Amino acid sequence: MSHIINYRLNQFSWAIAALLLLPLLFTKGMFFDGLTYASIARNINDGVGTLWVPSYTPTIHPEFYEHPPFSFGLHSVFYRLFGDQPWVDRIYPYTMYGLSVLMLRRIWVLFVPAGHRAWIPQLLWTLTPTVIWVHQNNMLEAPLSSAVLCVVWLLFEGTMKKNYFWSVLAGIVFFFSLGIKGPVSLFPLMTLPIMATLYAERRKAALVSMSVMIIVFSTLFSYFYLYQPAFESFFSTYLDRQLVPTLSGNREKVGGALESILEIFKQLILPILVTILFRWRKKEAYTLQRGSVFFFLLALCGTLPFLLMDRQHHYYFMPSMAFWMMGFAIHLAQHEYPWSIQRKKWVKVISLLNLCSWVVAIGLSIYFSKSPSRDKHVINALEAIDELYNPSAIKVDALSENWRMEAIAERYTDYHFTENDAAYYISNMPGEVAGFEFVEQFARTEIYFYKKAANLNG
Repeated sequence: MSHIINYRLNQFSWAIAALLLLPLLFTKGMFFDGLTYASIARNINDGVGTLWVPSYTPTIHPEFYEHPPFSFGLHSVFYRLFGDQPWVDRIYPYTMYGLSVLMLRRIWVLFVPAGHRAWIPQLLWTLTPTVIWVHQNNMLEAPLSSAVLCVVWLLFEGTMKKNYFWSVLAGIVFFFSLGIKGPVSLFPLMTLPIMATLYAERRKAALVSMSVMIIVFSTLFSYFYLYQPAFESFFSTYLDRQLVPTLSGNREKVGGALESILEIFKQLILPILVTILFRWRKKEAYTLQRGSVFFFLLALCGTLPFLLMDRQHHYYFMPSMAFWMMGFAIHLAQHEYPWSIQRKKWVKVISLLNLCSWVVAIGLSIYFSKSPSRDKHVINALEAIDELYNPSAIKVDALSENWRMEAIAERYTDYHFTENDAAYYISNMPGEVAGFEFVEQFARTEIYFYKKAANLNG
């Protein structure tokens, strides 16, 4: 019966994910960073820009060097397979969610003999607010988390089984993870040093595995940097324009250390409360497991560096959340259950919850499919402009004040915004505009649409 209830709980963890992700599958609208990344990927597929010279719009980042391009290239493959559909921007990060869960489960099996209880870290991770938000909004942290988890799993496989072919693969995937979002993917390098410290019996294997991974990664990066001019050009420009100014504090300053610590605590509140509840209800003592210490230390390596940076957003901490949850899950799994339960009854209850969750998730995905999930009225307005007037460009006064609207226009229409002269003009406030005549204000928006006056002298 124990295995049956765990089997149902494994199904339940997937049902919860479906309930949180599927309702948005066919909807338009997401955080504007996610729309930006989707537009760049679509442009690569359409031949506008290339993998090594990605392009956003003709007026905003015509050559995009804000992030390495590997995720954009992978996302463009999804456009090639499924076409230019809004739901492709959900399918891509949702696929990354599935890969992350697969890696999470493979890591769990290596550390916990009770592999059938892998639902514990999966459910804790899925219910972490920033995890769901990242996958719903096509953020780069979705593929980054998959790549980081894969690197850690491959390093474990190579070290624990002393089969260093896995370490070779880890070096290749580590190269790919660095090409998704740069240095923020470096913290898996601490995996084997921590293991060598906590698991003395694996110290030699960890050293060999680490050396193999670094050699493979260094060889790959050196080859591309020295013999692939496009690769060298991109990363040199990325270093000069984005990475060095960011690390030097010469770009925007967002958030602070205290704010980020509170944000991290908010992400960890569920496992903390569950741990407190289990300790209270279970008569047997819970001891701090070596595996928990290992994953907590690895999670700290992926968390602490951001507290020292000038730019701090809650989603920056998302790749480390899998390791926080793994640490809590190992701690919670040391006892079978926190209290006596009627297992036959709960098998039926959980089975019913699984069925209901999938039915509701599929029903909501169909129900919401015709309406944008975010910025509904702005999306409708900008699409109406595209359909009624078919502009190639629209003038705005300040591009820097219209990032969100530009991201929507670039992804869902065939025009872009510019500060140069154009046949149409958009303002966020009413009033006369020299050289233009007012056309209309779109309902429930602050979009005031103008067109060039027919007779400027009249």
